[in-house]
Amino acid sequence: MRKFARGILVLLLVTILGGVGSYLYEYNTIKDMYKSVAQLYVVPGEANEATLRAENGGLKDDFSIVLNSDVVLSAAKNLAGTSENLKKYLTVNSVANSNIIELVIVNPDQNTAKTYVDAIAATAVKTTTIIPVESIQILSEGTSTGDSFKPDLMLKTVRLTALVALVTFALEMLVLFFYLAFRKRPEIEDEYYDYEREYGAKSKKRSNKRFENDYIAPNVSNDAIVEFDEYISKSNKEKEAVETEAKAEETVAETEAKVEETVAETEASVDEAVAEAEIKTEEAKTEEVETAEKAEKVEESVVETAKTETKEEPKLAEVAANEDEVAESKEVETKAEEKVEVKKKKLKIFGRVKK
Repeated sequence: MRKFARGILVLLLVTILGGVGSYLYEYNTIKDMYKSVAQLYVVPGEANEATLRAENGGLKDDFSIVLNSDVVLSAAKNLAGTSENLKKYLTVNSVANSNIIELVIVNPDQNTAKTYVDAIAATAVKTTTIIPVESIQILSEGTSTGDSFKPDLMLKTVRLTALVALVTFALEMLVLFFYLAFRKRPEIEDEYYDYEREYGAKSKKRSNKRFENDYIAPNVSNDAIVEFDEYISKSNKEKEAVETEAKAEETVAETEAKVEETVAETEASVDEAVAEAEIKTEEAKTEEVETAEKAEKVEESVVETAKTETKEEPKLAEVAANEDEVAESKEVETKAEEKVEVKKKKLKIFGRVKK
């Protein structure tokens, strides 16, 4: 920002000095000119009044075109006795809301200007055959005040000043581009430059370093150095605090994500275990029912055997075999119930056992 302000200040100073120099240059370069003004009074006539009147109430440009024509100027040159081109000195003005036409001659010599304007005015009186008017009369002859002026002095000064400002701006931009392209910055951190912006210290490289990659401005008091060290330590602490807070937030987020994953996995495993236990319980109940049915059948067969009082050994052997099967089925049922009880005890940990 400071360099930008310096550039603007330099541009303003150069522009001001360039304006003053441009004015002095143009003032000494432009020749002094003199003005002579003659006035003509035109009587258009009733028939031509509307056709010769311009929108501003004056006369149309037809008079300016005719008075600047070679016919009029050639006659005026013969009358003034000169061979100069009078057109470059002549200006024809139509006064608004009137019938007056002004002839203005600007020339480096006052007498020459009056002679030229009088000659053109005398010739213009005779142009009634060209312009359809009743008459043209000389209202006033050429003036001769003797006051000189420098034409377009301010306009040329402004143009030259603008050129100087433009060139200065282009040079400043060129210098800035070269500076940004080829400058060498020290490979150190920006703490010292931050300190410079905040406390206004001058950034100059010191020949002896206090420690590696540390640049201190020469002729700086010990208080300034201590204050600078405090500023650096404060900046480092703030950076460490920000980094620690960011790491803590990341750790908390990761922990929460892991806890959520663990809870989800635990719930899924508990659901699977409960489903398996329910399936096994149902299977055990089915086996118990089948065993009970078999036992009933065996008892019925025993009862039938007792009623018939048959003492056949094969039948007794069959009855004994059936009793053995009943005993085995009861042992299987007991083991299944024990397994179910063990599963229920394990699942009570999660509080998800369904009664």
